[in-house]
Amino acid sequence: MKKVIAIKNGEEILIRHVRESDTDGVWNNFNEVVDEGIYLPVFFPVRSQFEKQNWYNTLKRDKEICIVAINPLVKGSQAVIGQCEISNLEWDAANHVGRLGIIVKKEFRDLGIGYHLIDVAIRESRKLNYKEKIILSSFLNNERALKLYQRIGFKEVGVRKRQFYMEGKYYDEILMELWIDDYLKNSEF
Repeated sequence: MKKVIAIKNGEEILIRHVRESDTDGVWNNFNEVVDEGIYLPVFFPVRSQFEKQNWYNTLKRDKEICIVAINPLVKGSQAVIGQCEISNLEWDAANHVGRLGIIVKKEFRDLGIGYHLIDVAIRESRKLNYKEKIILSSFLNNERALKLYQRIGFKEVGVRKRQFYMEGKYYDEILMELWIDDYLKNSEF
């Protein structure tokens, strides 16, 4: 599956499944968001090649979905400008549910990339992994992300008050879900 999309700045990017050669780019993006210190409840970046490779091996072994956005004008790990992963839950009775996580590089936010990554990841999760429902969580103060999730059709199912403690401050976590069949009936594409 490959899809070329035009983003809001007029450039074209490629949306496709992750490849092993994308691993460093995916983790570079993750580490940049960790360094921002406002979107992930993680304190330490992932630097170990072992950890990065283990993530990729687990992704493939468990047949999880990871969709990447690629800038075709750039080579190497810097070509990966965003990623959306839908992972399996740990419970056998929840095989129909996937957990969504998304990262878009700071300089490429607000251009429509996140929407396309999530759209493709949802569709691929339904088609390849027979997922019926997607769940996610976000900091309650992440307004950009919440607007996108609501636009796609995610519904709030709860808030965990003071769930995370970072740099002397508590953060609430919002929990959201989306039924894929409802999304497919109502999606813009």
